[in-house]
Amino acid sequence: MKIWDWVNSLTLGLKKLTDQSQQSYQQVYAYIDGHDKKIIDQLSKAIHDSIKLKSPNGTVYEITVDDDGKLNSKKVGE
Repeated sequence: MKIWDWVNSLTLGLKKLTDQSQQSYQQVYAYIDGHDKKIIDQLSKAIHDSIKLKSPNGTVYEITVDDDGKLNSKKVGE
């Protein structure tokens, strides 16, 4: 009978451990999810004078917009 008590105790311990592990996972996931949303919200509100983009061949261009809304591009370093 003592073996069954040991098995029962082991089972209860493992269940407690998995419950705690699941709870920790959910807390971490909720933190990351909320943190990502905060960063995305901040980035969506950012306004820039220019942006730099790299072409497939590796050339870097600076993209700007004039007062009429026309896009302008120039190679960085020119």
